Amino acid sequence: MDNFQLRFAGTGGQGMMLIGDLMAYYYGIIDNKQIVLLKSYGPEARGGACRSELIVDEEECYPAVTCPDLLLAMSEQSYHLYTEDIDEDTIILVDSELVRDVDETHPHTYKVPMTEIAKETTGKAICANIVALGVMTKLLKINPDDMLGVLKTKLPARILDINLKAFQAGYEVEP
Repeated sequence: MDNFQLRFAGTGGQGMMLIGDLMAYYYGIIDNKQIVLLKSYGPEARGGACRSELIVDEEECYPAVTCPDLLLAMSEQSYHLYTEDIDEDTIILVDSELVRDVDETHPHTYKVPMTEIAKETTGKAICANIVALGVMTKLLKINPDDMLGVLKTKLPARILDINLKAFQAGYEVEP
């Protein structure tokens, strides 16, 4: 893998920073790659646009995403803010319940009702980020057992079971 860039964007409180941490752990520790993880919050603690960006490479890499290979957009605002530097090869994954105004001509756009799946599977909308992690694991062809290991290592025991259910539900989605 040469330079691979990921952007996880949403609204404060949706867990985009956690997604960045989990994917960074997978690529940096499990996959033994060089990584740079950047986090950006809006001025609001909750409700404002936020993103976390991850660059993965075999060697040391430039510490900024120039064109994401994957964009996760969990809100309408984040979709419109963070698609300015995508290209036709970028994989775009959106929560279809929260992001409705999507460029239908983009060839690699996947609309998945991640919040709805989280509510149905766990009873908690807040688990939508982990549903998204399951979908991304499938789209990026990551070994699901490796990502389950990341979740078991990084998440507190008190919330592990519910997040494992959310991950499995996301992984089972046909995007």
